Amino acid sequence: MKKKRVTLKLLAEETGFDISTISRVLRDDASLSIRSENVSIIKRAARELNYIPDTAARSLRSARSYSIGAILPSLQNQIHAQIVEGASRVFRDRGYSLIIAHSAGWADEREMVPDLIARNRVEGLMSLTYREDLRRFTNGQAGIVPFMAVNWSMPGFDSAVTLDERPGARLATEHLIDLGHRHIAHLSGDLRRFNAAERYAGYQDAHDKRNLPFSRELTQTAGYGYEDGARAMDELLDRKSGDFTAVFALSMLTAAGAIAALGRRGIRVPRDISVIGFNDGMLAEVMTPSLSTVAYPLADLGSAAAEGMISLVEKTVPTFRQVISGAQLIHRESTRSVRSRTRN
Repeated sequence: MKKKRVTLKLLAEETGFDISTISRVLRDDASLSIRSENVSIIKRAARELNYIPDTAARSLRSARSYSIGAILPSLQNQIHAQIVEGASRVFRDRGYSLIIAHSAGWADEREMVPDLIARNRVEGLMSLTYREDLRRFTNGQAGIVPFMAVNWSMPGFDSAVTLDERPGARLATEHLIDLGHRHIAHLSGDLRRFNAAERYAGYQDAHDKRNLPFSRELTQTAGYGYEDGARAMDELLDRKSGDFTAVFALSMLTAAGAIAALGRRGIRVPRDISVIGFNDGMLAEVMTPSLSTVAYPLADLGSAAAEGMISLVEKTVPTFRQVISGAQLIHRESTRSVRSRTRN
């Protein structure tokens, strides 16, 4: 027997509210005046009856696609996965679909973006990756649809949702200082870019706050990937071996690569050198040694980006900017005190 589709009419019969009110509640219409307990009744009924919005029919009626495109540099990065998870939840609840596009197969976003818009009729674009060719969208428009930078920014960008990264980098560096480390290396990114510059500034802030000398010689340009971390660690060791007891890496993957490079040289973490990364994920928990990191609410970042994108698409705001804070130190096995190091 074919299962009966749950419609707004059926929800109206079950709850006693009219169809228009139910529709506006399920779309989170902020202009609707309704008691919170009635909102709960309607949403609970929708969950229990497994109501699914008929987005396709709505799209045909309104000539809208209710689709948002998201450009990712990697489909395997755990950080991006957490951001997308938060965004997907909001889009689903608001009746939008999220279309993921992988930028690695495209030489130029100037080709990718029009194709994504044309093929999928997306109404807005979010990019989780910085590329130089995205500068053409600094006016907030990717062709004819709103554009938003997620987890990065650059001067001139109208719409972006970012992390407050400088305090997190300071927290990571202060953790190493609190453990007695006084010579702390930093594996940085391209300091012309927003994220890398903010993390580098936080690293400097921690030294200034504790009145510790700061040496640019202990900074090595890396990148956000595993191989980037391994290469940069090798280069730093070739230049400054023995001059530092701890490393702050600009990402979780960079830190993992650095630890691998240290291990290949017989340098033990944390017995010989402590290592801390930035942003947290499953890899940090399961690697050996487990990685100390600074964690951010990345799903919240994704949720905020999705809410902002919907506001842009529905033209309730001309631009959208938000900064997500909430850095939290996660102390695991890869960092320990200098005193413990000297005893073993």
